[in-house]
Amino acid sequence: PALKAAVDKLNTFIDEIEALEKTQAKKTKTDTALKAETKAALVNATLKVLAGMAAHAAATNDTSLKMEANITKRNLSKMRGNNLVIKVRFISELATGIASDLAIWDVTPADISMLQTNSAIFDAKDPAIKIVKAHSMQATADIQIKLDEARIFTKTTLDAMMLPYKISNPTLHGQYQKARTIIHTAGARKKGTAQELGVG
Repeated sequence: PALKAAVDKLNTFIDEIEALEKTQAKKTKTDTALKAETKAALVNATLKVLAGMAAHAAATNDTSLKMEANITKRNLSKMRGNNLVIKVRFISELATGIASDLAIWDVTPADISMLQTNSAIFDAKDPAIKIVKAHSMQATADIQIKLDEARIFTKTTLDAMMLPYKISNPTLHGQYQKARTIIHTAGARKKGTAQELGVG
């Protein structure tokens, strides 16, 4: 009974660690995906306006405008958040000044105003991402606390309780060492159950 209770406690540690990791991964993945989706929408909206600006520049031989419109999707996608927002808002201001000319090239006032709207939405994601990162750091700290508790428990309790089985039941002892390694390496974790240790 004492051994089973100890193994059950080890299983609880493993379950809690896995649950914390899953929650952390899910939150981070969701917010990162939303940020990427918002950035893609902003980049695509900007490219449409830039295409109209480039066409107008070519038609009017406006060298300065040609230079401003010479921005690729790759250029925009590689920009950091704040730099992208600044660049898009600058493009929006330029486009607003020549909106009537851009209409010829299938760029509407709605397309131009969309740059301001999308850049505001994208910009608002940054604080949210910072909060997610803070939560992620806290989750990492919580996981570490659980790992430390589990390591101490195995060293001070289970190691001694399992020692007799090293000779009398080497298979059982080997399974314990495998479960123990999950905790002590904090690597890929597989749930070590009481049944696997033969005490269920």
